[in-house]
Amino acid sequence: MLGKLLLTLAIIVLAFYAIRERALGGGAGGGAVDQRRQASARAGLYGRRGLIQVAAALVVVVMLLGSALALWQGWTRGRNVVTVEVANPITGTVERFDARRTDVGDRTIRTLDGRTIRVSEVERIIIRD
Repeated sequence: MLGKLLLTLAIIVLAFYAIRERALGGGAGGGAVDQRRQASARAGLYGRRGLIQVAAALVVVVMLLGSALALWQGWTRGRNVVTVEVANPITGTVERFDARRTDVGDRTIRTLDGRTIRVSEVERIIIRD
């Protein structure tokens, strides 16, 4: 998860760097382009440049807010306390434990009071919200 976040941040930084380089005129040129043609092309871009930059900044802000919201919702969902039932189909016994959602694994459960419960292959884990 941290790797995905760092990759996203690296892409955002590189995108800002590339946009900045193009705005400063550091991009790759098309060879020997004459000065008047460059000046007229820049004059047409200056009118739309502000709008494009605002739209790009808005997209980046929306993406960052969406990522932050998704991370926050995942964290709060993982912190929810759930009732975990361990059912043994052979004996018919059912044991109940309270644990956080992130502390319930495939075959282990860490309860709120710090105990670690290991579940055998025969037993089933049932999560009740």
